[in-house]
Amino acid sequence: MYKNIDKTLSYRVFSGGPLVCIFTKSSKEVPDGMTAAWSCPFDPDVLLLVLDKEHTTSENIRHTKKFVVALPSEEQKKTALDLGSVHGRDVGNKLQIKDVKTEKSQKFGLDVMSGALAYFECELQDEKLFEEKGICLSKVVNVYVKDDCWDDKEECFNPGIKRTLHHVAGSTFCSGGDLV
Repeated sequence: MYKNIDKTLSYRVFSGGPLVCIFTKSSKEVPDGMTAAWSCPFDPDVLLLVLDKEHTTSENIRHTKKFVVALPSEEQKKTALDLGSVHGRDVGNKLQIKDVKTEKSQKFGLDVMSGALAYFECELQDEKLFEEKGICLSKVVNVYVKDDCWDDKEECFNPGIKRTLHHVAGSTFCSGGDLV
């Protein structure tokens, strides 16, 4: 038996990809971070993110064309919620106000959450698509994975690593099939 649900809830059934945290810097050098639930690979070295075009993070991406996409672990749920709870334009330095522990990304030197499973230094690939639709094609320049999480032989995450978060609704997430 199946139950017919409201079609506007399709995205809750078909989760696009892991929850990500996106880090940028404004033209005035103010660091910013946000949480995004709509993410997936597009090409082997291109990520697809769907972002609200009016958010500070989107404005920063349009301005600098560079940003960092972090893959938080299950243990970083609170940080992900904190980054999604306020707008940078309303509070200024959101990372400082929310006491987000950061480190500098290796090439771009942007703030990125400490302890993420991995992070991707990206450049905006299609400005027009992003401007018109909020679809951010993110060309990966570098990807960094925590040493203890990666299997060089199999070229994938090690079995049993800390699990990624997937947004379900509100403050509900799943990780490894379990609600967290």
